[in-house]
Amino acid sequence: MPSFPLYSRLFFFFFFLFIIVFYWKRSKAKGQRYKLPPGPWKLPFIGNLHQLVFSLPHRSLRDLAMKYGPIMQLQLCEVMAIIISSPKVVEEVLKTHDAALANRPIVLAIEVMCYGNSGIVFAPYGDYWRQMRKICISKLLSAKRVQSFSRIREEVVNNLVESISLSEGVPINLSEKIFFSTYCTAFRAAIGKKCKYEKEFVSLIKEMFTLGGAFDLPDFFPSLKFLGFLTGIKPALLKTHRKTDKILNDIINDHKKKRSAVSAKKSKESDNDNMIDVLLKLQETGELGFNVTSNYIKPVTLRSFLWEVRLQQPQLNGQCQN
Repeated sequence: MPSFPLYSRLFFFFFFLFIIVFYWKRSKAKGQRYKLPPGPWKLPFIGNLHQLVFSLPHRSLRDLAMKYGPIMQLQLCEVMAIIISSPKVVEEVLKTHDAALANRPIVLAIEVMCYGNSGIVFAPYGDYWRQMRKICISKLLSAKRVQSFSRIREEVVNNLVESISLSEGVPINLSEKIFFSTYCTAFRAAIGKKCKYEKEFVSLIKEMFTLGGAFDLPDFFPSLKFLGFLTGIKPALLKTHRKTDKILNDIINDHKKKRSAVSAKKSKESDNDNMIDVLLKLQETGELGFNVTSNYIKPVTLRSFLWEVRLQQPQLNGQCQN
C-alpha cells in the first residue's frame, strides 16, 4: 500500500487546520457585527449542522427551541439561520415586517434550473416583483382565465377515465396516471394544446424535483463554488436545464411564428389565450415597466408547471427530501 511522505501529510494537516480556523473566526466576526439571538454552541467549520443530521430536523429544532427560546440562531456551515418557533413572532415577521424580510435565498438548484431570480417566486422584493405579481393576478391567474381552463381539465379527466376503463383486468399504476394528467393540465394551460414535448418534459419535471428537492454542499458553503462540480450536482443540474431550456425555446419560437402569421385583429388578447400567448402579447405591446424577454417568459412558464404539479401531487415533497 503506497504511503505519503511526511511533508505531504503535514501539508494536508495544516491546510485543513487553516480552513477550520478561518471559518471559525469568520463566523465569530459575523456574530460581533450583528446583535444575534441566542443559540447552541457551534463547532468549527460545520457550525450546528451536527445537531440536525442525526435525528429528524423538526424534533431537533423543537428541543433546541425549548432550551434557547422562540428565536434562536443556528450556524449551518457558512450560512447563518434565524429559527422562529413562536406563532406570535412568526405573525410579526410575516405581516408587520414582511417587506423587510420578503427576499428569499437562491440555492444552487434554483439558480441553475429556474433562471436565477428571474421568476416571481425568487425575485427580490421591489418594482420588478410588483410588476410580475400584477401580471400573474390580472393576466395569468384571473378568475375569468382560470375558468377558461375548464375545457382543458374536462378533456384531461375524460382521457384519464377512458385510459383506466380500457385497462380493465390489467394492473395499472394509478399514481403515475394521475401525475401525468395533472402535468398535462398545467402544460396545456401554458402551451394551449398537445405537443410532441409532453412525455419528455414530464420526465424532466421529475428530474427537477429529485435534483432540487434537498440542499447540497454548495448551499452550505456559498463561497466555495467548486463544490458543486466536485459533488456532481451542478453538472447534473446543468444537463437537465439545457434540455428544459431547449424545449421552452422551441415552444416559444413556435408561438411567435403562429402569432406573426395571423392578422393584428385576430391577435387581440382573449380569455382563451394560453399563458405564453399572454406573455408574448405583453412583450409586443411593451406596456410593462421592463422588457419582457424570453428569459422572463421561460421561468414564469416553468414555475407554473412545477407549482401546479407540486400542489396537486404533495407526495412529491416527500420524494424530494429522500
